[in-house]
Amino acid sequence: MYMITINENIHKIALPYKDIFTTVCTLETEDGVLLFDAASFPEDAEGYILPMLEKLGIGEKELKYIFISHNHNDHAGALRELLERFPDVTVLSRSKALKEKYPEYKVYAPGDGEVFLKVLRVVTIPGHTEDSAAILDTRSNTLVTGDCLQLYGIFGSGAWGANISLPVEHIEAVEKVRALGVDAVYTAHDYHPCGTSAKGAAEVNRMLDSCLEPIETVKRLVRENPGKEDAEIGVLYNSMAELPRLNTKLVAAVRDALAKGRM
Repeated sequence: MYMITINENIHKIALPYKDIFTTVCTLETEDGVLLFDAASFPEDAEGYILPMLEKLGIGEKELKYIFISHNHNDHAGALRELLERFPDVTVLSRSKALKEKYPEYKVYAPGDGEVFLKVLRVVTIPGHTEDSAAILDTRSNTLVTGDCLQLYGIFGSGAWGANISLPVEHIEAVEKVRALGVDAVYTAHDYHPCGTSAKGAAEVNRMLDSCLEPIETVKRLVRENPGKEDAEIGVLYNSMAELPRLNTKLVAAVRDALAKGRM
C-alpha cells in the first residue's frame, strides 16, 4: 500500500479499479477523523483501507464518519466491511438507496454547507449523480471531490468519458465551487486534462473550465446537427482525437435540457 500525504491533515491511497484507479482519503481533525469514500470491492477493506487506518493510528475511537461521495461501486464497494469493523461510525451519504441498503447502521444525509468535526464542510456537486458531494477542509481550503467533478474523462481508459447525467445541475455546481475560491482540489481519478489535483487559483479554474467544456461541446454538436441521433453525436464527439470517449447519456441529457429551455 502506497499512501500519499496531501497535507498534515489529509492522506490518500490509490486502489485499482478495472482499468483505472480510485482513491480513499482520511481527513483528520482534533475532534476525530472522516474517511472519504470506501473503495470498490469488499476485499479492499482488509487489503487497503484498514492497513491505511492502522498506519495512521486511526481506530474505533478516532473514526467518526465515513463519507460516501456518491453511491457507485468504486466509491462505496467496501462500506459494509468497514461498518462491520466500525459499527458505531456514522455514514454521511446523500443517497436514499444507500440508506435503505444499511438500515441497521447510522446513515445521515448531509446538507450543502453542513459542517462536521468543526472544520469539514459539505459541498454538494450534483451532475455525475444526483447524490454527489464533496468535502471542503476549511483549514487549508482544500476540496476533496471524489468523482463529483466530471472533466473530459479519465486518463488511461476509453470507457470513462465525461460521465454527466445532470448537465444543468453540474454547470450550476461547478460555478458554485468556483465562487468558493478554493485553493486546491483533489479528485478520485486521473482526469483529462488536469490529472488528480489542481493547486492554486489558475489550476483550479482550469479544472473547473474543463468540467464545463464537454457539456458545451455536446450542446454545440446537437445544435449544429439537429437530424443526428445521440449515438451519431457521440461519434462526432469521439472523432476529436484530443478528447477521451464520451458517455452518450450526456448527449441525451443535453438534448433534453435544450428541449426544455434549461440551457
